[in-house]
Amino acid sequence: MATKRDYYDVLGISKKATQDEIKRAFRRLAMQYHPDRNKAADAEQKFKEINEAYEVLSDEKRRATYDQYGHEGLNQQGWTGGSNPFDFFNEMFGRQGGGNSGGVHFSFGGDGGGFGDIFEQMFNGGGNRRRSSKRQQNTIPYELDIDANLTVTFLESVLGINRKVKINTKHQCPKCHGSGADSPNDIKTCPRCHGTGVISTKHRTILGVMESQEYCPDCQGTGKIISKICSQCHGRKFVEREEIIDLEIKAGVQNGSTLRFPSKGNSWETATGNLDLTIYVQPSRVFKRKDNVLYANVLVDPIDAITGSRIKIPTPHGIKEIDIKSNIANGEEITVSGYGIKDVKRKIFSGNANGDLVITIVYAKPKHYSHSELSKLKEINNSPNPDVEAFNNTVSKELG
Repeated sequence: MATKRDYYDVLGISKKATQDEIKRAFRRLAMQYHPDRNKAADAEQKFKEINEAYEVLSDEKRRATYDQYGHEGLNQQGWTGGSNPFDFFNEMFGRQGGGNSGGVHFSFGGDGGGFGDIFEQMFNGGGNRRRSSKRQQNTIPYELDIDANLTVTFLESVLGINRKVKINTKHQCPKCHGSGADSPNDIKTCPRCHGTGVISTKHRTILGVMESQEYCPDCQGTGKIISKICSQCHGRKFVEREEIIDLEIKAGVQNGSTLRFPSKGNSWETATGNLDLTIYVQPSRVFKRKDNVLYANVLVDPIDAITGSRIKIPTPHGIKEIDIKSNIANGEEITVSGYGIKDVKRKIFSGNANGDLVITIVYAKPKHYSHSELSKLKEINNSPNPDVEAFNNTVSKELG
């Protein structure tokens, strides 16, 4: 089996490349090796390899997995990189809104007739596609939504907590307003495409004249060339800020759940994204959780279990004392109503309701008794235990 090349090497970028740099590298290489314009024998294979590298490195989660575990890490997550590279190319270079558009158009003169549709199918995967000659020029160079993680203790997940969280946010550069240029005078019309964002080439074939339209490699399809980059954002079009925000983590949050905080993400012009916060709950040494019910073991002295007593039990709200009946069995369960986890769904119908706490009685090792205490216990234990007698009778019958 052939060994896959490093995705960063495929795109010719460093491991510290920004999403803008990754996107530019992909556009340049995808146009260079697209089989419609590169007739080399290995052009299609390279085109697919470039597409696969971009699919991984342009996705922050996949990129993090790849950086840490390589190709094997992606395989273990079930990712195979199976998307159609030609559809991906069309989407990347030509799709606007919900329509089907792409970067190459074939037109035929003379007696070409209906062969235009045939060539559309041959080169672009079928369908009647209308090609767009312009590219969206005000695309946002990053995702507005932010994904982040937060670890809380078990009790914090049960009771809820207000927490200050530090996040890095991105915002449109206030100096260049997202153009990437140091001033409006530094934005020039691209001399190669004359501001159209595309270049056209005509080829005469036996079927007629074939015209291909491609996004201009000099301006990346924007129609503009920047002569001097912005001194504040250095041409990135955005600035980053470290922010500390107050978040309310409500009672009953589950481990692995994602909470959405509106308008706490990145911003661009008047749009602001959300913060999607994944919660990781540290395990408890005392409690176990199942849905909204809490479970805990409580050690009880055997004498207290026999005689009945008042014992201390753990709850999320602190220590609580309860009475246990005499002769309570080892392993017997006691339900303490309302001391479980807040039931958010039930609150809608019947007010603020909590789940239950279920404690299991566990006999502790008997404490050390003095000689006189042991004598008293023997006196109390003179009467036979019916359960022990029944067991001994069963053994005797079995063994003859």
